[in-house]
Amino acid sequence: MPVVFSPGEPETRPLNPDEIVYTTAQKVADILGVGPGEAVLMSANAEANGVFVTGSDYRDHGFSVGDTILIYSDADPLGLERPITAITTSASGVKLAFSSAINPGLYETTDNGYVQNTASFTNGKLRGMKKSVVETRIKEVQDRIDNYTHNAWRPYLVSAEYINFDTYKPYRRRYYTDYVGTAPLLFRNVQQILRIELWQGDDYREICGAEARIQIPDDARAISGSIVLSPGNGTAAVLTAEKGADIAGTSTATKWRTDFDATTTAQNLADLINKEDRVSKAAVEFDPAFTLEGSTSNVAVHNEFLASANADYGTGIVKLTSMRPVKAGEVCSIVTTSSDISISQVASNTATVSSVVSTTINVDSTGGFAKAGVCVKGDTVFRYTGTTATSFTGCVRVIGSPLSDLSGTITQNLLKLDLQGGSSSGDSRRLRDWWLDHEMGIIYFNNSYPFFEWNAIKVAYIYGERYLEKAIEEAATKMVAADLLMADDRSVLIPEGSQNVDLGSKIQLYRKEAMEILGRYKEVVVFA
Repeated sequence: MPVVFSPGEPETRPLNPDEIVYTTAQKVADILGVGPGEAVLMSANAEANGVFVTGSDYRDHGFSVGDTILIYSDADPLGLERPITAITTSASGVKLAFSSAINPGLYETTDNGYVQNTASFTNGKLRGMKKSVVETRIKEVQDRIDNYTHNAWRPYLVSAEYINFDTYKPYRRRYYTDYVGTAPLLFRNVQQILRIELWQGDDYREICGAEARIQIPDDARAISGSIVLSPGNGTAAVLTAEKGADIAGTSTATKWRTDFDATTTAQNLADLINKEDRVSKAAVEFDPAFTLEGSTSNVAVHNEFLASANADYGTGIVKLTSMRPVKAGEVCSIVTTSSDISISQVASNTATVSSVVSTTINVDSTGGFAKAGVCVKGDTVFRYTGTTATSFTGCVRVIGSPLSDLSGTITQNLLKLDLQGGSSSGDSRRLRDWWLDHEMGIIYFNNSYPFFEWNAIKVAYIYGERYLEKAIEEAATKMVAADLLMADDRSVLIPEGSQNVDLGSKIQLYRKEAMEILGRYKEVVVFA
């Protein structure tokens, strides 16, 4: 049976722990009856793309990027609303900039131009409860709801779940069905399978995610250079190996430590890729930055790749898996400028440079290379956005010498997926390697399956409801509201006086109603 020892996979946690999903600060303010703050006079005439307030008003009332402001004056008493896109300072005061232009002639100081933050909770000093505090309470409540219900209405990452494979009369079952056996996951509502690793007697074989394995040498202190990753769209992220004494300031985000042994170094590299909060690793973004549909945040390395260090693959080995589904991850490329680091479980391609003309690198053949990605020659790495039969186009130097100095043989490593059942689409069809019942969280195996042993299957996946039910939103809002009313500064929010329900009773009522809602969503886990 496989040996499970101190796995280097991260713990089960929200895919985006800092994301606010279940409710908002404004919804909490609405249930508490907390209105927006006072309007402030403009400190200067408005511009087409911004208005000005004094530094004192900015600090007292609070304005943040993303807040919506109401702009009005005697010339336009109804006013208009604009979301703040940037905040800068100037001789005229603090500028609250927005993208949709206005007629600045209607909002001048002589016409008593006013600016009001429509948000009830801000990070200003005048109101007792800051928006940042409310949002922290929301994050805490989200965790409490998930723990209580054993379910989630946001994406959760399970990095490693070990499953036994013990099918009753598997070959006879295969005769009557189109599968050999099944593996029920701990959680339902699976959004995406990232890894399915099958024990083959001496190692786990990956049949779901495109992977690469990075081998750290025994003497990690000798490592110098960088690892460069590309998700297949022509962008690149640089992970630089450095001694601890050289890691300082803002550059920490792109560096991993090589002060110690192979095991510790491999874990530090995996922590950097995964943006481990446990060791205060920051997100490493791609260059040029890009976003995905429905998001305003830049995609980072931990959004595209999952890393495990020193797990069942051996000490000093980092398994890198694309978080793109099934064969989509085979467009991802990885290269290194370090001669001490070896990369395996990949499809390696080489080409000979014939000439470099501006941003085009001409080679003998681009066959086998990704349509966009990164390549390396010595200490030089470049990214490209397209290919022809004999050239890379849109080339930009990432690190190392100028492109004009490039010559000889360039190399690229592509993440690789092992599907032996003849499938090019993974779990989208039956009679292939495997397929998934997303709602129930059950994996069905056919052409590829593990030994019939305990811990024979290791799975990484993302689960969670795709739709936030209004009842969950209501429960989260009332739980946060109750927490805020318990705060010492609650009198700033709702002064206790002649209201029909006193604050103590209101707190108990909110909590009772929230738990009644959550009780209907609580899932029971049975271990057979």
